[in-house]
Amino acid sequence: MNKTLWQYYVDKAKEITEKALENIKNLERWKKERQQIRKEFFISAGLYSFEKCDLSIKFLGELKKTGFVVRKIAYQIFPDCWSSGHLYLPDPMPERKLPGVLYACGHSGLGTYWYHSHGVMWAKRGYACFIFDTIRQSENNGDHHGLFTGRCLDWISKGYLSTGGELLNSIRALDVLCEMPEVDAERIGSTGISGGGAHSHFLAIADERIKAVATSAGISVVSSAIGYRSMFQHCDCIYTYGNFQRDISEFSALIAPRPLLYCFASDDNLFFREEYLALYDRVKKIYKLYGCADKCELFEYPGPHAYSEASVKKINDWFDRYVAQEPHPEVRLEENFIPEPELAVFNGKSPEPNRLNLLPELLTVQKTRFLPKNEQEWNQIRAETVLNLRKNVFHWLDRCNEKMEISNIGKWIFENINFRRYRAEVSGMECYIEAFFRKPETKTTIIATGDYHENVDTLRERIGEAAEDCNLVLVEQRACGRNAADIKQGNYFLYRAGALCGITPAMMWMNDLKYIVEYFRNAPECRGTNFVLYGTGEAAGSCLYYSIFDEEISAVVLDNPVDTHNDGCYIPGIMREIDIAEATGLIAPRVIAVIYTGSPYWFLKMHWGIRVYERLGIKHRYIMTNSTYAGIKNVLSKLG
Repeated sequence: MNKTLWQYYVDKAKEITEKALENIKNLERWKKERQQIRKEFFISAGLYSFEKCDLSIKFLGELKKTGFVVRKIAYQIFPDCWSSGHLYLPDPMPERKLPGVLYACGHSGLGTYWYHSHGVMWAKRGYACFIFDTIRQSENNGDHHGLFTGRCLDWISKGYLSTGGELLNSIRALDVLCEMPEVDAERIGSTGISGGGAHSHFLAIADERIKAVATSAGISVVSSAIGYRSMFQHCDCIYTYGNFQRDISEFSALIAPRPLLYCFASDDNLFFREEYLALYDRVKKIYKLYGCADKCELFEYPGPHAYSEASVKKINDWFDRYVAQEPHPEVRLEENFIPEPELAVFNGKSPEPNRLNLLPELLTVQKTRFLPKNEQEWNQIRAETVLNLRKNVFHWLDRCNEKMEISNIGKWIFENINFRRYRAEVSGMECYIEAFFRKPETKTTIIATGDYHENVDTLRERIGEAAEDCNLVLVEQRACGRNAADIKQGNYFLYRAGALCGITPAMMWMNDLKYIVEYFRNAPECRGTNFVLYGTGEAAGSCLYYSIFDEEISAVVLDNPVDTHNDGCYIPGIMREIDIAEATGLIAPRVIAVIYTGSPYWFLKMHWGIRVYERLGIKHRYIMTNSTYAGIKNVLSKLG
């Protein structure tokens, strides 16, 4: 017992990977589940929905070389968000339309310049090849590394991942290629290596215009990402969030029955042989159900994280067979030879305005909702909002199989207090509890939870005097108190691991509260009392959302909660639905107190949550104060 938060994520990731596709026994079952998995893929990739804008394709120059032509192209992936690439065509052109290759750049060097030898090779082989930059290469000013750097933890709550930004970029690059009059839009394949291997793979999942895919050294399963710590070498675009606890193999299987070629180098230190062999076996299972096992292959070759002559030939043959549907001349991959200035698309200055750096915000617009005019309207607004939260954000809680076992480890009586100690366990992690039951019986039970640095002693010091007439249950949650994860001391990778598993600490604590509240509701000393939840910091958010779903909670006290989910209490995708200040309104008409000792933000912001209480004529039930003692006492006075 008492595993670390990191080990919890290691075990959870292993469970996700090992359970992938295990219930798919026949094609009928797969086809039944396929559409839901596809929907979950877009959400997990961070691209919930979008409307295609005008591509506004700009041709910014052409180079003519021996045997091929290069066109410099700029295009919009979203309004005022520009990307760039190069179209390579054979010269002279054949009479019939060309098969197409969409080549996604890896993360080396200057994107399309770095990989231009591939475009030359494909053009000389008789293909049209469009090589496009990632959202951060060349003059593209988007943010690609995100959580990897620890700078963009707000992406978790926004539900954004650079996977989604790159997927949008890839879809729009495919639109560009399909627009070219020289290209046969019915014969297009996608390929790339490393990050480009991931992008070409995700595009094939998302867009069935891709007739075949050959992905090189770009697919990582969550169990290896965390268990083997490869996440420390990979940026975000290679992963999906774990909102639905789906392994990448389940998403990869969506490509079936279209041809899928995995290429991996056996000495690549970024990927593990055990990892890609298991991935291949799981996905191959789905191809077998379709009766086309030959359309899913793994090509393994010796060497480091790079192409080999053999892997390039394998990819060429794969596309000849499944994209062009006929043999094409063999052409060797040469070293880059076109000078960078000749290939520069924007030459350092992209179109203005270019809002590519705002893509995370542009793709994650928060919902809004009406304020109620009366109690009847409020009941409808609240029910709809809570349902959407449950369905779109907190669905993990409904299918979570993590149960808490609580055992009493000591009891004493002194003066008019029954003192109890409890040890609880969830998935091998400890949750420690102390309880003080008053005699004679009280009307109120306060369950107090603390942030990472809080323990039962600091919680008692903080609220004990204000709760002197109440039952008091003090909780050191998982990864808190004496088992603290030190997540605030730069260990942001724990948030990232939680996002990849779809279970951040705030969500874990909500699940724990379910069992703690149930346990003490059934305790003889607490039965029939008002239950008040108290939480500090990020734990305040867990108390808030648990209370939104458990309407038998009489009141909630939030002590120095985060101002916004952008700054903490990270919950995957929550900002698409609501932010924490607005969410406080969903407690109405129950009592809520917000305590701030250092920041005026909450007091100054007349947000939706406060206005709900005003509209319902119960503003006195929304308490704001800078004193923990006053906040709790005020809550208790309103409960009677």
